[in-house]
Formats: sequence, structure tokens, C-alpha cells
Amino acid sequence: MLGAMRFARHGRGKPVPASIYGLCVLRSEVDPEGFWGERRLKKAGRALRLGGVARLLAPERFGAWNLLSALGLRPVEPEPFLRSQSVPLVLESLERLGLAPDRATVALRGRRVDRSLRQAAAELCPRVRNLVVDVPGGGRELEQWLRWEFGIPILPREAPGEVGLHFQPGGGEGDRVALDLYGPSPTLGGLVLSAPALREEDRENLSLLTALWEGGKLGPEDIKILDRSGTNTYNDTESVIVPTEL
Repeated sequence: MLGAMRFARHGRGKPVPASIYGLCVLRSEVDPEGFWGERRLKKAGRALRLGGVARLLAPERFGAWNLLSALGLRPVEPEPFLRSQSVPLVLESLERLGLAPDRATVALRGRRVDRSLRQAAAELCPRVRNLVVDVPGGGRELEQWLRWEFGIPILPREAPGEVGLHFQPGGGEGDRVALDLYGPSPTLGGLVLSAPALREEDRENLSLLTALWEGGKLGPEDIKILDRSGTNTYNDTESVIVPTEL
């Protein structure tokens, strides 16, 4: 069960069923301020946990995960959603650099090959000129498969890329643009994932976007990739998501 916590003055923390953009959640409103704020947060967290909640959507920049994690609650991590957008992020990064994909080198970096990294490699091979596979765990096997399947040159792992897709920490200091697809605060080379049909304050909330994507409420046509000035886009299709209060 997915939970959602919302800060509200005089909120008592009692969880109730709710809908966020069509996604069913158990929602709790809590007042974190004042002398009893910490106690109210713990009380709300316990109630959510008793209601079957394991993952929680919390207000952005929420600073009390230490309290809630002790109760068995954890945030919605954006990594799966970010990795699903890895190829569009690469293509947008190359466009911003003024490079055609078939003239560019893209580096895949991480500690081990997993499904998302393998899928990104398979999607990129027909599009880019060169690929770097800098992955100690399973990277050599992936290189052999890519050569056999696509016949694309696989450069040495220390070779720099115009764009580096980093699936886990480590390596790739020479990449011209680094896209870090891990951790609670990923770095995307100045790019931002956005869902324009959501309320303005929700459009770039990665945890919320991840939950909606996982729940089938957010598709590729609903997502735009913006630069920091908010002018460049990768997908430009209007979404039909109906806003619902968080």
C-alpha cells in the first residue's frame, strides 16, 4: 500500500483513503510544527504503517525520514522512473550539445549490469556511433552480446563519452555530460523531468512522478524533458491527467 503525508495546520494524522491523480493511497494530514510536532509525525507514521503502508510520498524536502524509517516507512525512490527515461535523456543531452546521435559516443557506467542498463544499451546501439560499457559486474558479457547483436564498436571503459549514463556511483569523470540516475537527489546535466498536466507544484516532484509511472497513471506521452530555463522539451504531447489534491 502506498501512503501520502501532507502537512496541514491542526492535522491529526489519521489516515484516510484518497486518490492522487487517480492513484489510490492512504493519506495522512499532520501538523509538524510546535512542541508536539515530532510526536504527531510519529503517531501519523505508526497509523500509516498499521494501515499497510510501506512506501510514503512526503512533502518535498521532508527532513524527518529518520523518524519514519524507524517505523518501517521509506520514501518512493525515483531510480526506476529515471532509468525508464534514460534514452530520452541521452538524446536530449546530445541535442543540447549540437550532436547527432550517430556521431556521438555514449558511456554506460555502473557497478553491475541489471535489466535497465541492458535495455538502455540495446536501445542506444542502433542510434549512436560508439558505446562505452564501464561496468565491472557483467560488463564484458554485455559487450560481447552487443557486438554480436548490433555490430557496434564498444570502446575501452576508460574512454570518455559525450554523455555518460551513470547507473551507480563511480567512474566517468571524463564524460562531457553526466546523467546520474541514482540516489534521492539525481543530477541530470541541467535537465528536468516534468509532467505538465499536473498541478504546478507537483510537475517536477520525482517521487510523485515515480509513483504515478509505477501505477500506470503516467505514460511517455505525459512527460517532458526541460532544461533549467524551462524552454527545451523532448516530448511535447499534452497529457490528460486530471489533477487531484495531494
